[in-house]
Amino acid sequence: MQYRPGLRNCCIDNIYSPKNPLLEMHSGTCACESMPAGAAISIATRGRFIFFNNRLKQYGLSAGQVPVLMLLYHEQNITQETLVRHYHLDRGTIARAVKKLEDAGYIRRIVDPKSRRAVRLFLTDKGGDIAPVLQAINREWEALACSGLSDQEKTTLNSLMQTIAKNSCRIMQDSGDKTHAGE
Repeated sequence: MQYRPGLRNCCIDNIYSPKNPLLEMHSGTCACESMPAGAAISIATRGRFIFFNNRLKQYGLSAGQVPVLMLLYHEQNITQETLVRHYHLDRGTIARAVKKLEDAGYIRRIVDPKSRRAVRLFLTDKGGDIAPVLQAINREWEALACSGLSDQEKTTLNSLMQTIAKNSCRIMQDSGDKTHAGE
């Protein structure tokens, strides 16, 4: 597809165009009705990260560490490789998150006695104590982000977003996601 100035049919064009009123949201004028789904998802995700980062500063955590903590809250004794595959992130990203969480005392790492290359992950008491706080922050963000929606609209939104997430996972799989492959 050839670039044509003025044509704004892609979420990347819509988000990064300096003439786009979406960038003026702070002034109270937002042309959200013309926003493509990809741009809306991107803005909502960024807003969630900012919200989490602000709430997590006091705990020495960041939004990027939340998924690691929450998966460990639900399933102990997993490997870093499990996190890589589960979240479709590269090994370096997971290794940095795990190292920061370990240094902050939220998780502990134990070398797998069966495979010296594998590292098993466990929440510490401190990690277990922070999980309900993370859940509360997430509920707060969802309540704020979905304010003005009826209960039926919230249910519909959740269902639609789950469908989008499932389709996205399928696209990654069909595209041969290489994030955790031997690169």
